[in-house]
Amino acid sequence: MGSGNYTYRVFMLVALCCGCAGAPVHAQVQDYVPAGIVKVVSGNVQVLRREQPSLAHVGDRVFSGDRLLTAEGAAVGITLRDDTLLSLGPKSNFLLEQYNFDASSGEGNVAVRVVKGTLRYVTGLIGKHAPERQQVATPTATIGIRGTDFIVDVADE
Repeated sequence: MGSGNYTYRVFMLVALCCGCAGAPVHAQVQDYVPAGIVKVVSGNVQVLRREQPSLAHVGDRVFSGDRLLTAEGAAVGITLRDDTLLSLGPKSNFLLEQYNFDASSGEGNVAVRVVKGTLRYVTGLIGKHAPERQQVATPTATIGIRGTDFIVDVADE
């Protein structure tokens, strides 16, 4: 009987440790749910994720917090999980500030920032369900999106 009690305690200790260690890992995984995917790349397009640069390629995942920089003559097209379409033109500096989407309910929010360059934005499910949950910020204004397809052009200063 004594060894069974010891086995039970060891099992509970292992289960407790696994449960505690699993929580932070789950939280980290939740933070890295892809917001979308790169569908088109033309020219030199950099993705800065946690300040680490990499070249963008078709099929790459895009996450909240990613900054995209397009070189002269370059462009990139991204489809977000709710089917929002983003297209960046040459010499653009773009930040996907926040993106959340629940595919089962169709609810979410999207916030982007165009520092410079050109962005074409075509609304997906988030915009169809709750247009007020979309936001495009520029150096001089924040745009609440009510339409379904528009272009933002931020000139160099």
